[in-house]
Amino acid sequence: MNTRITFQTFLREQNNRIIRGNRAFTLAEVLITLGIIGVVAAMTIPILNNHLRGKKLQSQFMKTYSELNQAARNFYAQTDMPFRDYQDSVYNGSWNSTASLKMFMSYFKGANYDSTLSARGFDAKNNIKNLNLNNKVINQYPCDQSVVITDMVGRNYSMDDIAKFYNVDFGPKICVDINGTDRPNKWGVDRFVFVFTEDNAVIPYTGYSWNSLTAQLSNDTNIAQLCSTSNTSVAHTCAYFALQNKNPEGNGDYWYDFLKGK
Repeated sequence: MNTRITFQTFLREQNNRIIRGNRAFTLAEVLITLGIIGVVAAMTIPILNNHLRGKKLQSQFMKTYSELNQAARNFYAQTDMPFRDYQDSVYNGSWNSTASLKMFMSYFKGANYDSTLSARGFDAKNNIKNLNLNNKVINQYPCDQSVVITDMVGRNYSMDDIAKFYNVDFGPKICVDINGTDRPNKWGVDRFVFVFTEDNAVIPYTGYSWNSLTAQLSNDTNIAQLCSTSNTSVAHTCAYFALQNKNPEGNGDYWYDFLKGK
């Protein structure tokens, strides 16, 4: 009996020692733990923010691309004419780009002409800058022959010269700021250039010239030269890589690896 009581007492004392020993952390232990958490947070939060930014921009881009093509198909269904041919048909010696854009944007809900915006870089009354991939202000505007029209979700659209003027089988160019007046307002990040085709589609513009309609380039290397931080002009071919989520500068994807830090 005495042996049993002694053994039970021993077990209780051991448990009490364990509890007392684990009751609290020292100040040094707390500070070290907080320091480790701070270092990990400093390393991971920027990465997470870049991923979230990329995912948001990619979602906005893909939605915009899908709706451009849906509008082109609806236009064809009602007019029995691709938009590229329609704009040529109304050419009378003047650009008619504003009238053409208004016609096309009638297939977007809530589209509205915003007189505070200018097609020259979508500059607004609050002095929004027009930036290239090097974060430099530039005076190059791929679609500056029309007014700017804003759709229901705030995206800004403008249009350029008609195809007939350049004697090509595609056109005109249409530029979209996929998040409207929100920053960064940078070509290749939230501003992209597309073009209408004869077979009733809207595709990324890959022509060599940003301010006219030139033949679509088909070689990735040549297209990448016009969507690069080494190019000081407007990055007008970036939609080609953005659509494929492909890094024009090498390995990795577009929306995270290529845009990281831009």
